[in-house]
Amino acid sequence: MRSVQDVRSVADAGADAVGLNFYDPSVRSLNPDAEETIRINNVAREVGLTRVGLFVNHDLEFIQRVAGSLQLDWIQLHGDEPISLAKSLIEKGERVLRAVRLPRGKLEPGQIEFVIGEWNGVDVSLLLDADAGASFGGGGQALDWPSIQAWSKNRGESAAAWVLAGGLNPENVHEAICVSGAFSVDVASGVEQPKGQKNAEKIRQFVAAIGRGGAAR
Repeated sequence: MRSVQDVRSVADAGADAVGLNFYDPSVRSLNPDAEETIRINNVAREVGLTRVGLFVNHDLEFIQRVAGSLQLDWIQLHGDEPISLAKSLIEKGERVLRAVRLPRGKLEPGQIEFVIGEWNGVDVSLLLDADAGASFGGGGQALDWPSIQAWSKNRGESAAAWVLAGGLNPENVHEAICVSGAFSVDVASGVEQPKGQKNAEKIRQFVAAIGRGGAAR
């Protein structure tokens, strides 16, 4: 989210959560101390949206300060953060969403588990995204959804425990939900026009498509 109007568009569309991006190199980045950021956060809270703060390789002190001042609902770690940092946040009562950057193309369940690695032993939820290298985002690229479904079934875990991201948009999110079995989905560039600027109509179309998917609720 980059503006209060973005937040209102999300709320009007019927979505559940918004992301506040604190990664400076991103076109979506926010200054956590800016008055506009505080307004965006306050409006999101007032309309009942879950607020997720996105951090990339920030230190523990910065994350705790921002999460505390904005009273964020979730902390999303999207960089190369060590497990020890997540454990420290969890010990402080924070809820953590860990981004797992997966290779594109067909993957076996064991390959996905290998990438997740030791994060399996930490009380975090997982966000599955495409690996776009040094940019730390999915780059608008989709994962292989049948591979994700096979992994989830093999894991024997509820789809509510992970979030599907990567290249989702109003045209493909329904199929993505049906094929992957995702309960929750994440979108950024798929509802933007131009890049970095949210488009209210695309947001509306995206959430409407999720509703048709059924599995996303």
